[in-house]
Amino acid sequence: MSDKRAIGVFDSGIGGITTLDKIYDILPNEDYIYVGDTLNCPYGTRPKEEIEALVTNVANFLIKRDVKAIVIACNTATANSSHLKKLTNIPIIGVINPTADYAYKLSKNKNILILATNATIASNKYQNRIEKRLFKKGKRYYVKASEFVPICEEGLMGTDYALEKVTEKIGDLKDKNIDLVVCGCTHFGLLEKEIKANIPNATLVECGIPTGEELKKVLKKKDLLNDKKEKGKITIYTTGDPEYVDSQIKWFTKEHEETKKIHL
Repeated sequence: MSDKRAIGVFDSGIGGITTLDKIYDILPNEDYIYVGDTLNCPYGTRPKEEIEALVTNVANFLIKRDVKAIVIACNTATANSSHLKKLTNIPIIGVINPTADYAYKLSKNKNILILATNATIASNKYQNRIEKRLFKKGKRYYVKASEFVPICEEGLMGTDYALEKVTEKIGDLKDKNIDLVVCGCTHFGLLEKEIKANIPNATLVECGIPTGEELKKVLKKKDLLNDKKEKGKITIYTTGDPEYVDSQIKWFTKEHEETKKIHL
C-alpha cells in the first residue's frame, strides 16, 4: 500500500528549511508542504501560551490539507506541542528527542554544548532527555541564544556582526573540551562558520538527519510511505512576505515552487 498524501513540515521561520532539506534527502519521493510562520518569528522569546496558540494555528492549516504526518521543524514549537495530540491522530514528529538521542550517541567525552532559543532551554526538554542518560558523565552547557534567530532570518551569516554575537554567547566555552554542539534551533546550523570559529574541534549536530530518520521509521511502521518513483514536490508557504522568504532561502537547492502567502 502507498500513501500519496503530503508530509507537513513547519517552523517559526526559514530555519526549518534546513531540516526539510535533509528530510528530502532521506525521503526524496514524498511530497512536502512547508509552512514558515515568519510573521510571528521568532517564537523563542514568547510566553508558552502564545507559542502553543501559534503552533495550533499552523498545525490546523496542515491538517486541513490532509497531510499524513507533521514534522515540527522547530525546537521551540516542539517543546510546546504536546497538546497537538488532541487535534489529530496522524503522526507528529518533533525535532528534540531524535536530535538529543543522536547527540548522546555521537559525543565521545559527553561534554556537549546545546544552543537553543530561550523558550526551548526554559522548557527543559533537552535537559530531561540527555541528563537522565548521561548521569555524572561529562558536562553539558545549555545556552539561551534567541538572538541568533534574527541573524539567520536577515541573512547576516558570515558577517562580522554574526561572529561578534556568537562569540559573545559561547566564546568563554572554548576551553571546555566540548566535542559536540547541538544546534537546538533549526536556524543555528546556518551559523556553522561562526560556531566553529569559537569551538573548532566540535562536531555540529543539526536536527535534519536524526528527525528525517525518525520520520522514515514512523512512516514505515504505519505503512504510510509513498512508493512512487519520481521525486516529490515541495510547496512552501509563509505568513510573511513570500518574495522576501524566497530571497532568504537562495541556499536551498531542492526544486520548489515560488513561496506562497497564507493567513492563519
